[in-house]
Amino acid sequence: MIRSVLIVVILGLLAACSGVKLGYNSAEKVLAYRMDDWFGLSEAMREPARERLHRVLAWHRREELPRYVHILRAAERRLEDPAPLSVSELLTLQQQVTGRLLELGSRTADEFADVLTQFGPPQRRRLLARLAESNEEFREDYLHAGEAAVRKRRIDQLVDRYELWLGRLAPAQRAHIEQWVGAHPSDAPWRLGLREARQQAFVGIVDDAMQRQSPPRTSARLRAFFADLETPVAADVRARHEEGARARAQLTADLFNMATPAQRERARERLRKLSDDFLALSGQGAGR
Repeated sequence: MIRSVLIVVILGLLAACSGVKLGYNSAEKVLAYRMDDWFGLSEAMREPARERLHRVLAWHRREELPRYVHILRAAERRLEDPAPLSVSELLTLQQQVTGRLLELGSRTADEFADVLTQFGPPQRRRLLARLAESNEEFREDYLHAGEAAVRKRRIDQLVDRYELWLGRLAPAQRAHIEQWVGAHPSDAPWRLGLREARQQAFVGIVDDAMQRQSPPRTSARLRAFFADLETPVAADVRARHEEGARARAQLTADLFNMATPAQRERARERLRKLSDDFLALSGQGAGR
């Protein structure tokens, strides 16, 4: 999906501090390729879609990167304080990131609504095929694999994520991750059901757009769809969303509070480097 592809490239940079400038400056080409791959755009659609992508990225560079710098620098300053991190602090940080995702979703919806109204059966078939492939990969990784394999995958993913910021984890930190995974069993069947329901909702928006629903109406529906990904409307989904966010924040707080001074300094240095790169990128303009 358009917004999902944007987030993979743009916000994925927050978790990959090396090569940020190169990655961000290459984002337009990468995203254009991903859009073609996911939607099978015709020649007539391709240039308008890429022009809108260019506008979204130019806006993101100009308006959003400075806001990321503010968030990152505040996080860096907080790590200078040896006081233990709290779950509430991390949830507040997550809320700030969520706010930026909501803005990205709104801008993407406004820019791409009229592109969706130009879709036809070929684009719909390509989208359905890509969604089916993605869901099958999810099933293979989290449903068809054995319990031990799923557990190992989840542990490895968390270890990689935290070692990116803290460096090599101590045995006690790794053990804590393993305990956390054990206390929070995989909810893959529920997540698969949720993603399939959301995919059906997105395809419904595409179907209505193909019937020449007005771009403003399509934009409004896309805005609501993207917002629901971050702040779910359904009470049961929202409750699980918030429960998961709190559990992950608790794990992060625990691991950082177990961190050595050297690990905390590594995290601060990565935050500092990332904010410097984003600040530099925001001032470079968005030429093709």
